[in-house]
Amino acid sequence: MSFYKEVGAPFGLSEAQSTQMEQGFQTLEKSFHAAEDVNSETFAQSFYQQFETLVKDCGIQEAELEALVNHLYFTQEFQTLVTLIIPSYYTAGGDTQMFEDTYQLMLAELQLEQH
Repeated sequence: MSFYKEVGAPFGLSEAQSTQMEQGFQTLEKSFHAAEDVNSETFAQSFYQQFETLVKDCGIQEAELEALVNHLYFTQEFQTLVTLIIPSYYTAGGDTQMFEDTYQLMLAELQLEQH
C-alpha cells in the first residue's frame, strides 16, 4: 500500500505532501543512525524539532501529532522511526503525557520480544 493511502489520505494530506513526508521520514531515520550521540539532550531536541517541522510543513496540525505518531507506529515501514521519535521527544524534555499510549505499547512489545 502506498504511503499516501496508508498515512496521507487518513490525515487529509495531498499526494505531494505525502511524498514530501515519506521522503522526509526516510531522511530523518538515516540522520538518526548516522548521528554519534543520539542519547544527548541536544541531539534529541534537534531530532524531534526536525520531525515536528517536517510534519507541520506537510500540513499536520499540533493537535494531530499524537494521532500521527500512533498511526505511524502501526505502519510497518515507519514503526522503527516512531521508536526513535518518542524517546527523543522525552529526552528533549517533552511532556511525558504526549505519546504515552504509543510509548506503553512499545514497551509492552519490547518485553514480549525479550521473553
